This record gives sequence, C-alpha cells and structure tokens, in this order.
Amino acid sequence: MTPQQQPLKGKVAIVTGGSRGIGEAIVKHLASKGADLVINYTSSSSESLAKDLIEQVKTHGVKAVSVQADIGSLDGPKKIVNAAVEAFGKIDIIVNNGAIADFQPLTDTTVELYEKTHNVNVRGPLFLVKESLPHLQEYGRIINISSIAARLGYPGSSVYASSKAALESLSRVWATELAEKNVTSNSVNPGPVLTDMAKSQGQDFIDGLQKSTERAAFHRFGTVEEIANIVGFLAGPESQWVTGDVLSGNGGYLYL
Repeated sequence: MTPQQQPLKGKVAIVTGGSRGIGEAIVKHLASKGADLVINYTSSSSESLAKDLIEQVKTHGVKAVSVQADIGSLDGPKKIVNAAVEAFGKIDIIVNNGAIADFQPLTDTTVELYEKTHNVNVRGPLFLVKESLPHLQEYGRIINISSIAARLGYPGSSVYASSKAALESLSRVWATELAEKNVTSNSVNPGPVLTDMAKSQGQDFIDGLQKSTERAAFHRFGTVEEIANIVGFLAGPESQWVTGDVLSGNGGYLYL
C-alpha cells in the first residue's frame, strides 16, 4: 500500500463500541486506511465479535487489540487508555462511538435511565479524552458520534437527545482547548441508520424511522459504511482545517 492509499499508517485509533454496528464499520474503514486499532467493547458476549474483527483488520497489514470496558463506569475510560498505551505507546485518534439509547416518554423517564444514559454517552467520552491527553499526539483527532436526535424533537428522546446534544457541546469545547496542540475535535451526526441499537427499540420505532426517511432527499436508511466514510475523512490529513464542527450524514434529512 502507498501512503496515498493508507494515509493513517502509523496512527493509533481508539474506537469505543467498536465490535458491532457503526463502530465495527469505523474500525474496518480506519484499518483500510492503515491505522492500528484499539477496539473497545462492553459486554462479554461481544468478545468473540471483537476477536473476529481483529483477524479481519489484520488483512490490511495493521495491528489491533481489543479491550472489554464499560465506558460508562468510573474506571472504564482509564482501562481503555491503559490498553492503548500498553499496546502502542501513544494515541492519535479517538472515536467516541459507544452509546446506549432507551426512548421513553417524559412521563416514564426515571433518574436511573438518565444517569445510565449520560454516564455512557457523556461522562464516558469526557473522561476518555481527559485520560488520553498525556498520550494524545500533536495533530490528533477526536471524533464524536452524535445523532440527528440531538437537533430534532423526537417524541420520547428527552434523555438520549440531551446526552447527544451535550456530546456535541463538549466537542466544540475540546476544539478550542486542544487547538494549540493542533488536535481537531468534531462530531458526526448520523440520520436514521438501521443498527442493532435502533432495532432494540422495537418495531413501532423502526416503522417510525422508516416513515421519517420520506422527509430526506434520499428516501432510505443510511448505512454504517456511509457513516464510517465520514469518520475516515475527519481522521485523515485532509480535515486539519475542520474543527469544532458537526458533519451531518443524514441523506438530506430535513430538520423540523
């Protein structure tokens, strides 16, 4: 592979929630660009998925390790960073992809749901970036996977939408705080993508998403590969002048 074909050769990328869905696609795409990978997963049931993924990405001539850690726990971020530093000695790219979603009407929203969601979707990324700072290289990249829900008024999305809006805000703060190190920080804002997380919300939710795509220029769900392509751009050298921004990958989905 030439440097043009693998512009991320020698870079080390952490991808949280990297064993399935959008995270898996991001891992594969960054590997194809030459990045070495730290694949985070939460559940022990995903261990085999992570191991299989490591074997797949090695075909691109890159190295990869996996680490089981709950990003929403107090020690999860540090565990992920320690695994990256132990394996590769540095960090160049952080993709905050790991997230949970549980759509409930406001009347059914609980403190437990709020805390669980914000611990994973907000506190986890915040402290992962903080723990990474001593090892994050100049011209590093922080890429936060947000959601179109952060900017739309989906019924039942109070907790999830607020967590993603908070993540976008953190992303803008990091863009200014880390600029002197030439680190960029951006969010990717996917529209409807039919992932396992979306399917877990039930058929009524899926039907609603399907109907909502009628408002988009492309009347279909997005694919995980299409989101991964956006992440690949932000991870590469061509995006150095892009920071503090939100790139919306939603097929022309119209905002309410």
